Amino acid sequence: MQVVFDSKRFFEESWPKISQGFESDADAEAEIAWILGHAQPPAGGPVLDAPCGFGRHSLALARRGFAVTGVDLSETELVRARERAAAAGVTLRLVQQDMRDMDFSAEFDLALNLFSSIGYFSDDEDRLLLDRFCLALKPGGTFVLDTRNRDHFIRNCAPEETYSLPAGMVTIKNRIDLTTSRVHGEWWLEDGHRGLGETEFRLYSAHELYRMLRPERWSRVELFGDLDGRRFELDSPRLVLVATK
Repeated sequence: MQVVFDSKRFFEESWPKISQGFESDADAEAEIAWILGHAQPPAGGPVLDAPCGFGRHSLALARRGFAVTGVDLSETELVRARERAAAAGVTLRLVQQDMRDMDFSAEFDLALNLFSSIGYFSDDEDRLLLDRFCLALKPGGTFVLDTRNRDHFIRNCAPEETYSLPAGMVTIKNRIDLTTSRVHGEWWLEDGHRGLGETEFRLYSAHELYRMLRPERWSRVELFGDLDGRRFELDSPRLVLVATK
């Protein structure tokens, strides 16, 4: 049986310290604008955002009048999402839960799994997660999955990545196992003087995720190279699947 690294502690304790520096609200607004324009869910309908983090995409949806349910493992991130929603004058339904335990049934017009949030479990659990999203949708509903493209990552990822964030300089030391397509990362803050923790995730190529999605149960599955509708190519950094139930 494959032993999978447990990144839970990192996402509960360390990730909330730096998460707000990795993508802006403007980025989230643009991505949601494209998703809604392409999927065209009923106005004001129910939307699932999992994981929702501190609410970038959830808030962009709520501002447009959608009834948003956000699911996340981190209580810290959910508190931030709730505070941001109150400041914006909108309402979010927020649930603290492991995505693998979601048990929604035909409840949503649109379901989102964004910002490379798949691959942290075993392959079988990732398949289960995709099943959870499918079950959560009403007939005719749309699922949007946005993650890294394995083919691009393998060729272009440096052994060490550095990001200048409001919290400080963050360095990620990467180690790729080509036999399993899993990437192990050591996260450091302030030039390696403060350890943030470790992560491990499974990279997927387009054909692998397409097969795991089980296209026979969807009326349509589309592939894009980013959340702006650009064409997917072998060297696209992002991999976006849009599946209609």
